[in-house]
Amino acid sequence: MPEQIILADVKNFIRELTPKKDLLYIIQPCSVGDFFYTGGLSLAVQKRKHKRATVLIVKERLKNLGLTYKNFEDIIYLPDDTMTAVMEYCRATGDYEGDNYIYGHFHTTPDRKFIWDETIHLIDRYKKNVFQIPMDTPYIKPIVPPLTEENIAELNKKYFIDKERTIIITPYTYSSKPLDMRFWMFLVMTLTEKGYVCYTSVNPAAPNEQPIPGTEPMTINFRELYHISDKVKCFLGSRVGIFDFLALTDAKMVTVVPFPDHWYSLSSLVYPGCNDHTFFNAVEYSLPIKGYLQEKNVKAEIKFSHEYIPSEDICYSYEEIFNKVLNDIEKI
Repeated sequence: MPEQIILADVKNFIRELTPKKDLLYIIQPCSVGDFFYTGGLSLAVQKRKHKRATVLIVKERLKNLGLTYKNFEDIIYLPDDTMTAVMEYCRATGDYEGDNYIYGHFHTTPDRKFIWDETIHLIDRYKKNVFQIPMDTPYIKPIVPPLTEENIAELNKKYFIDKERTIIITPYTYSSKPLDMRFWMFLVMTLTEKGYVCYTSVNPAAPNEQPIPGTEPMTINFRELYHISDKVKCFLGSRVGIFDFLALTDAKMVTVVPFPDHWYSLSSLVYPGCNDHTFFNAVEYSLPIKGYLQEKNVKAEIKFSHEYIPSEDICYSYEEIFNKVLNDIEKI
């Protein structure tokens, strides 16, 4: 089928997908973390567009989140290939916004680089570069339906939930380079010897996600995650989408991210007040953070500087990461 016909088909599809003029339809083509960025800012976008309520359009794989926001009228779930077609249409045509819909992710250049302000953190980039709303727009938390007593009993039967001994590990990430799996294996072995009970958070739909040896797999929904967030020792792992949700709870988090990549999604920066300690994996990097931030012209007012990240949080070897993470867990 010629490309121009494909584009026309997608344009018609978007018209049929967004029929009600009193609603704002937000097309969010990405994953879990972006669901929270979009949802938390959607009310302000809805008001800017002078609409009655919001309908979020996301990938089908997010159907089991079980969360919503107070201004949502509905959530529409599209198959991945359909969402990809919509995303490619918006990027190819520049048709990112209409009277009652908006593409809820970053615009791109012809060579597929994101168009965003590199000097500000991720939620502020959403405010400025995606939704065009005031930078002081407050973030609104999602509505999390409580578990029933039966749900809680089933959860406690399936997993050992203990505030002093249970650690949940999230080693798998798709937005940045993960740590060597041997690091996690050695860490689990040491934690187990110290009496901790470790679980690996896995997605059953992702066959490559297997529990770290010495741990049991844990697969829970976000309602269950919210319930246990303050009932375990900590959540430990790579910076993944569920950490955006955990940052809105009382959970204790220890994260490891590549240095200096993805500084703009640092939980303690994006969600002020959350209980997160991030260590930067600088094993494969040599550029000092001060030089990197000067190169990117990061603004002082967001407090991301060589003072914001203490030098002791930047690790230049796996042994260093291991020791610092282990010591941090012991202090929690």
